[in-house]
Amino acid sequence: MLQIVLKNYGYYELKIDGQFGPASKSALKNFQTENGLISDGIIGKNTCNSLFDKKNVIKNNSNNVVLNTEKIQKSSESLKISQQKLKELNLYSGAIDGINGTNTKNAIKEFQKKAGLSVDGVLGPNTLAALEKGVESYITIDKLESSTTDNTESSSNTISTSSALDLRNYNPSKPCVDGYVDQNGIWITDPCFYPVFVYRFGNTAQVNSQNELDAYLGDRWSLEREKTYNTIGPVSTINYINGVHSPVNGLKMPSNANNLIVLGIKNDNNVNARPQSGPQDADAVFEVLVEGGMTRFINVFYESDTNYHGPIRSARPTDPTVLRPLGGVLVASGATGGLIPEIIDIGVPVITDRRPEFFRISSRRAPHNLYADTYKLKQLAISKGYKKVDNPQPLFPWGTPNYSLWSPNSYIKLKFSSQTSTMWTWNGNTYLRTYYDAYRGSSTEVPHSWINSSGNSSQISADTIISLFCEPYIHPLQLPSVKTVGEGRAIVMHNGKILDAYWKRGSNLDPFHIVDQNGNTIYIPPGKPWISLVPSNFLPTFDN
Repeated sequence: MLQIVLKNYGYYELKIDGQFGPASKSALKNFQTENGLISDGIIGKNTCNSLFDKKNVIKNNSNNVVLNTEKIQKSSESLKISQQKLKELNLYSGAIDGINGTNTKNAIKEFQKKAGLSVDGVLGPNTLAALEKGVESYITIDKLESSTTDNTESSSNTISTSSALDLRNYNPSKPCVDGYVDQNGIWITDPCFYPVFVYRFGNTAQVNSQNELDAYLGDRWSLEREKTYNTIGPVSTINYINGVHSPVNGLKMPSNANNLIVLGIKNDNNVNARPQSGPQDADAVFEVLVEGGMTRFINVFYESDTNYHGPIRSARPTDPTVLRPLGGVLVASGATGGLIPEIIDIGVPVITDRRPEFFRISSRRAPHNLYADTYKLKQLAISKGYKKVDNPQPLFPWGTPNYSLWSPNSYIKLKFSSQTSTMWTWNGNTYLRTYYDAYRGSSTEVPHSWINSSGNSSQISADTIISLFCEPYIHPLQLPSVKTVGEGRAIVMHNGKILDAYWKRGSNLDPFHIVDQNGNTIYIPPGKPWISLVPSNFLPTFDN
């Protein structure tokens, strides 16, 4: 709604996506400036009233140049007072005329620098409050700047993505502010509050009042800094040859394999989507948590293909994090507004519903009837220049393990939510999948089947079960997700045996390192894996 209004007034020119990002905030601040409001990028009462005052609003177009100039040149009594204060501080030498000209703006900016405020030349509440204190508001930031010299790049990134004040405002030796000037120029007393930092999703913000802190904490920010990790690099392998063995499962690839690029195709797992087509043909499968406590699959194709894959559903935040180390392409029906640009920023191209690569089948209803052909998808991805590497790195440390460290076990139950659990049972040859789905409202262990285009069907199976327990979180787009960068518990099952270990990654570029408690590499036997990204707040259940 906000973007539409700003676009109509000529302040916003980008795509209407419903997200209040940096472009939207900048457009709002420009609107506020031109309409005589405090340019803070906040949709307060006065801003709302002005946005809907169509008769008197000042639009951003060439016809308003003269009008805007008249407004800027209009004398302001409150500005005269500020000019006088700036003059007393030896920052302003012009006339006390109440006109917001270049000299006045430069003086305001110079004052803001000395007071450690955001330098924008605007007399907002924080600047006015600081002016009341005069030289007492000045801070020395040399020490702070020198202490952050080594982290200039990361600090600047954090500041640019934060919706709060510039981090350089923080100075523990500065007297706390016991009030502020409101929009009407009235001093409002406020309990003394020292600035603190809050953290979320790698971003940092500074808050300066208890109300502001309560608001941030209510929006899932934390007073504790998130743990950061460094990129680890490739995994070690045993008897693995690049270009000969599959990076996805460690198996030797057919000589005529269509292994030009890695595809990760989203597969629906709604009750109306079963049985699916695709998991039986994929080289590996990831299972991830989505809304409603349900799960979806990412069927990974490298050396294998199918002309009948579906149903295909939309992308989620976790998807690109597991495809990035393979240089993979994500195939999905679409995504929640604003998510696809984020996925592309991670370095994962996205292919969405289009013809002839996608098609719909008549035997099912939308949205559970969208299918695709991996041969055509790979051709499209190559033609668009999505190929990043000739030989993707191994996704896991493939190699023959030391089975003396493994224990016999033939069953595991993995809980994704109160609505969804999956079970894997070793039958002597392979692991067979069963599930519990609260939306289905029946047995606790239902055999999970696949079906192909000819109508042939069988139970879903896998050679290796890899369960990675990941920290759950809610993405800013209100999407349940798990973190795949960091470290956590890893349970590997193969050939009727089980090993309890750990996984770790330093960035989305890293493959999954599997290690023991001392950090030594645990090798994963080659074979088609089913990789479950299980929320770490749920524990697995075994048969012994």
